[in-house]
Amino acid sequence: MKETKHTQEELKKIQEESEEQKLPEQGKVFTVSEKIRKRVHNLPDPTRPPLGYDEYKAFDRVFPYIRLPRLLPNTLVDTVKFNAPEMEPNQLILGDNLEVLRTIPTESIDLIYIDPPFFSGRNYNVIWGDSNEVRSFHDIWEGGIDSYLVWLNARLWEMRRVLTKTGSIYVHCDWHASHYIKTEMDKIFGYENFKNEIIWCYTSTGALKPRWFKRKHDVIFWYTKSQEEWIYNLDIVRVPYSEKTVANYQKGLRGSGFSGDSYKEGQEKLGKAPEDFWADIAEAFKSTRENIGYPTQKPEALIERIIQASSQEGGIVADFFCGGGTTLAVAQRLKRRFIGCDSSRIAIAVTLDRLVKVGEEMSGVKSNLSKKEMMQLAMVKNEKVPNIEVSYLGVYPIDKFEDLEQEKFISFILTCYDASRNTAEGVTHGFRPPGQSEPILIGPADPKESVDAKVVRDFFDEIKERLEPNKPVKGKIIGWRFSKHVQEYLEILKKYITDNRLFADDNETPLIDLELIPIRSNKFRQRVLARYLNVEDAEFYLRFPDQPIVREIKVKKTGDLEYKFEAVDAFSAEEDGWLVNCQWDFDYQEGHFAADNEYILSREKVKDKKRGERFEAVLIAKHKFEKSVEYTIACKVQDNLAGETILSTKLLIK
Repeated sequence: MKETKHTQEELKKIQEESEEQKLPEQGKVFTVSEKIRKRVHNLPDPTRPPLGYDEYKAFDRVFPYIRLPRLLPNTLVDTVKFNAPEMEPNQLILGDNLEVLRTIPTESIDLIYIDPPFFSGRNYNVIWGDSNEVRSFHDIWEGGIDSYLVWLNARLWEMRRVLTKTGSIYVHCDWHASHYIKTEMDKIFGYENFKNEIIWCYTSTGALKPRWFKRKHDVIFWYTKSQEEWIYNLDIVRVPYSEKTVANYQKGLRGSGFSGDSYKEGQEKLGKAPEDFWADIAEAFKSTRENIGYPTQKPEALIERIIQASSQEGGIVADFFCGGGTTLAVAQRLKRRFIGCDSSRIAIAVTLDRLVKVGEEMSGVKSNLSKKEMMQLAMVKNEKVPNIEVSYLGVYPIDKFEDLEQEKFISFILTCYDASRNTAEGVTHGFRPPGQSEPILIGPADPKESVDAKVVRDFFDEIKERLEPNKPVKGKIIGWRFSKHVQEYLEILKKYITDNRLFADDNETPLIDLELIPIRSNKFRQRVLARYLNVEDAEFYLRFPDQPIVREIKVKKTGDLEYKFEAVDAFSAEEDGWLVNCQWDFDYQEGHFAADNEYILSREKVKDKKRGERFEAVLIAKHKFEKSVEYTIACKVQDNLAGETILSTKLLIK
């Protein structure tokens, strides 16, 4: 994927490319003859654009651009290393997929597969149970099918932009909205770029006496970016002929089944071109190896056919509703690069766990490596596996800033605050448009550190030197926390301004006004507020969650090599938070958390009078070890507000 710096300038460029993207010509499809038009006066407008689209702003009217930066990994936990650090890393992103898409460069992705929430019911689609997911689905459902389509169209619009010229998109849906989605996709991608309506048939249990034919298929729409050229690897996805078909051909019988292909010797071994109905792929829950315990999980074989058909090795595959990570795990195994995102912290945790396991199997690596170890591993014939980077957009866990370089932190805050960088010398870090009327000072990156009073004094002196006659300046001091000394110094400055009559001509407006802006406050979110006009929305799009707390891991021996573990005094550090999932790794290698299959999703549904039905984490686990050696046991918990923490302990198994 082409690199983007995620500065305001880069993000504005992407916004311009999105708004300038042209709708496909629809005239050939929707033209109605004049003869019919004379008879019928209420025909739909053939040039009607997709729901939610504006000819000047595209989907910026209904979903305004926020232009938030991605917080790239800077900790061991967020960069999982395998054996090919020289390769471009794969990307896993926590954040709203529309905002993530708006940071991705144009024409940079080869294949997109998405399995968006079906238009089938609120409870069915809430899988993970954290607040980001619930809040996202509230937006989808609040206005019926029209709102659902507008919500989906804005994302499909950006997906079309990021696809390469030979790229493809597959959209997985069911009977509730497939017909409506097809109509909207014709408008966005072009009717002529529609390739297939794939029917995936499956069998599963259901009502014993239904009042209609059992609904046992999903629909997958395949569109290409271009009419002229696209990737389709026919020979890789051919399907074996039945033994009866091959026998009939060898006997020279008619109706052998080869009529659809131009036959060549040995074709019965190569297989036939697959049809657009797939009844040979079972649901994921029927495979214990794949099943990770959530209801909408799709089988790897289904995704494998799509990826093999419409991408090449080394190409970029993306899933912007990655859920439990099936698309990304298959892409990784098939030697494709990948980009995945989800708004749920639990989904990202489950996906990362799955990708770590696949990467370890392919590379032979089970821990982050030193340079010496990498050189030794290069002598072993394993698959080269790129690193995985976890990044954040809109949801920025506080602990990720502890080791962030100060210059990167300054750039991050300025981008969030829609401000420009100060290129001149001095303590001022940036300016808020328009002009230079709002100079900005940014505190330390480490959330445990406060803004220094001396730096504030230097900031004030620098502003005073640049004062223009009768032109008030409102300085902003942005930081995680402010010491008592800073508060006291601001009071001294106010007195200094009064004593020295530093006022505008109206004798009421101070020429210098310094304001403290805590990063976790609504003051900091004000530019989001200006667009969404709602405090709740602003917090949803720009959040800084704290880590949950786990005091210790309690251990109890229950048998020969058998132990019971409990996360003791574990709770969310947020005021309205609670733990929604707990994962356990009984052979933890730092930087490679790989949950035991039984404890990928460790939670239970509870009923709460105040909050209603919700998921709560189960903090107890049991495990039988294979041998008597020392293991590192790790517990990872997530709360409903996107907080996550890992606690580990060493244990000599006896």
